[in-house]
Amino acid sequence: MIEAGRELVDAARALGASPMATTLRAWIVPHLFYAQERLFALPDDPTQPLADVMAECAASLRAMRDRVSASETWPRTAATATTPDNVEAITGAHYGNLFAGFAKEHYWDEATNLLRTRLERNGLPTDFAGKSVIDAGCGGGRYTVAWKQLGAARALGVDVSPINIATAKARAVEAAIDGVEYREENVLALGAPANAFDIVFSNGVLHHTRDWPAGISELVRVLAPGGLGWLYLIERPGGLFWDMIEVLREVMRGDSHELARRALEQLALPRHRIFYMLDHVMVPINERLTPAEIEAALEAAGARGIRRLSRGADFDRVEQIHRGAPHAATKFGVGENRYTFSK
Repeated sequence: MIEAGRELVDAARALGASPMATTLRAWIVPHLFYAQERLFALPDDPTQPLADVMAECAASLRAMRDRVSASETWPRTAATATTPDNVEAITGAHYGNLFAGFAKEHYWDEATNLLRTRLERNGLPTDFAGKSVIDAGCGGGRYTVAWKQLGAARALGVDVSPINIATAKARAVEAAIDGVEYREENVLALGAPANAFDIVFSNGVLHHTRDWPAGISELVRVLAPGGLGWLYLIERPGGLFWDMIEVLREVMRGDSHELARRALEQLALPRHRIFYMLDHVMVPINERLTPAEIEAALEAAGARGIRRLSRGADFDRVEQIHRGAPHAATKFGVGENRYTFSK
């Protein structure tokens, strides 16, 4: 698997920096995602078959190299260069543009059903009547509304991306959803006072920031004593699922986010699938963490009652582990790091 990954990265980067090269690299992403999903559904160990698919992709890209290189009249692609000064802007634009095109059926109802399922399967309450919630890193605002639909009296979504906040506000108005509020704000420096919310919710956000422990400290700071905290951070070890994504991050490193999105749109993929495939592959910071690292950070921030959730929605990796899927550890490592906590 390691050798096949290196072979694929080398073949991908050898294509150069033209729009065609970026497009060809981007087309590899869904090909590998679909191959992985197909192989994971089988009872056999998927390690060698997935490595074989990577080798096939590398061979295909090498076969295209001369054709791409010969087209010197094509302009070079403007790379998405990440610097210490633009991490938040690039991350915000990345997710803002991915969320903006979601179809309605993958916006409100899907998020509410996923949240309810994850709560129920872990024996947590699903009625939050009268509660106040902050969705720290709300993206397009789907889960902010999900908490409102589970009874919250007030739901505030904050996000560093102006595109996301504009999208969330427009979607809420379009759907005539009341009682939600959205603000442009950095999750590492929340504007709320201490103990301000009954529920703090951060769902797959802090691993994309410069300082995830500082983000955890902010979550605990604004959580009211006795309240409910929810935290999701990506996992290490992560099995073949994350091994493939790490390879694809190298394949697509520096490529134009816009061109990559357009390439997947050319394949007629729905926008929620484009989001799923480019989410971790093209974001600048993607820090995977062990449960021990997360639990230590929560304890240091003053969290109590820390619990790692062992159940999830049907497609969640922890749920597959819980159900005893064949070769689950090889495929998924330890599964998603979803935690609840209090203070």
